[in-house]
Amino acid sequence: MHRLIWGIVIAVFGLLCLIGAGSNPQGPAGSVIAGLLLLAGGGVMIAFGARFLNKRKTITNFAFQMLRSDNKIDAGELAQRLGYSEFEVRTHIANAQRKGLLPFKAEIL
Repeated sequence: MHRLIWGIVIAVFGLLCLIGAGSNPQGPAGSVIAGLLLLAGGGVMIAFGARFLNKRKTITNFAFQMLRSDNKIDAGELAQRLGYSEFEVRTHIANAQRKGLLPFKAEIL
């Protein structure tokens, strides 16, 4: 979530640099370069932040489905089904439990 928000902030600064480049008395070259770099960096951070949030949502959704059907969450099977590492799946499940999305009493294998 932090990457997504900071990516948006950096991209907005990049856009402001590009917009203000015409009023720079020393020439627009430096402002244009800085604006493009900030815009590109912000775009990359937005992409990675959105991918992270999508991954967390997918893992939590499949964990809910497993919890409803089997009354347990099999992290190994979930990792194989989604193509992520088991460590990553367990980390996202623990974060979902801390945020109150998944119950702490759920059996995680």
